[in-house]
Amino acid sequence: MKTQYNSMINQPKISVVMSVYNGAEFLSQSIESILQQTFKDFEFIIIDDASTDNSWEILQNFNHKDKRIKLIKNEKNIGIEGFIKNLNFGCEIATGKYIARMDQDDISRIDRFQLQFEFLESNPDIFILGSWVDRIDRFGKSLGVIQTPLNNTEISKMMPKRISLFHPATIFRNKFYQNFYREKIRYCEDYDFYLRIMTDSLKMANLKDIVLEYRILENSMSRKQDKVIKNLFINKVKEFYRERLETGKDSYDTFDPAEYLSIYTNPSKSTVRKSINVSKKYYDYKGFEKMLKIYKDINRDIFYFKNRLLLLFGESFFNLNAKFLNKINRY
Repeated sequence: MKTQYNSMINQPKISVVMSVYNGAEFLSQSIESILQQTFKDFEFIIIDDASTDNSWEILQNFNHKDKRIKLIKNEKNIGIEGFIKNLNFGCEIATGKYIARMDQDDISRIDRFQLQFEFLESNPDIFILGSWVDRIDRFGKSLGVIQTPLNNTEISKMMPKRISLFHPATIFRNKFYQNFYREKIRYCEDYDFYLRIMTDSLKMANLKDIVLEYRILENSMSRKQDKVIKNLFINKVKEFYRERLETGKDSYDTFDPAEYLSIYTNPSKSTVRKSINVSKKYYDYKGFEKMLKIYKDINRDIFYFKNRLLLLFGESFFNLNAKFLNKINRY
């Protein structure tokens, strides 16, 4: 690990944490949106995960210009696991009162930190704060605003069903957790974080202000995620949440993510069967079709033929069935 720290005399109010991997195309724009904030009292922790493009050169150039940057370079990239490790390491070395997230493709609006800092200072009971965001395309054109519930009651009501805090726009208090993100949750680690916040009785809020422009790219990290695997992790995170509500703890320590990650290379009957049910729950017709084909090679049993009927009736009927399943299940 290579480290380049600029010295800062005083403890900053905010620590910004960004993980970078081959993000050269939009990296300068993203970094500039942070450095140009009206709120100036922050440190900017950037961890390059062994990029193979010129991201590191771009980062070094900014590092020489602004003393608020703390620059770290990993010698080896280990994929999505490395991304989560980077976030935890950034949070671990953060010295600010608050920790703000930022992604390499996105743009923080110029008053983001001012608005978020003032809100958290005025609302000491709020642990984590998000906001509404504006989706943009590759060229910066708006694709529409993502609106989320604003207060803790509304967020807590919606969160067990679907994510209601937008991760790249969040800022949270630098306390309480040793590891903010659990490393075996390879996808949707933010969702697991939010549900743990809920079971720890910490409060959440969203600003109605739009403080972030979220860039939609086909080759971005979120777009590369396999939807079948992602939905399996979402479902597991919800299972952990229910376990904590019922027993005060969850089974994370015994969870093996390889069960999900190897679903294509070494599929087991139970995992593929679970993925079929999860695909129905989350309206993922393509994932359902893909998993049913894999299941067919494992076992042509009653379960297979019952679900094959959904394929015969088509996607519209599949979605109606998914809607019915979600009505009879709480989460």
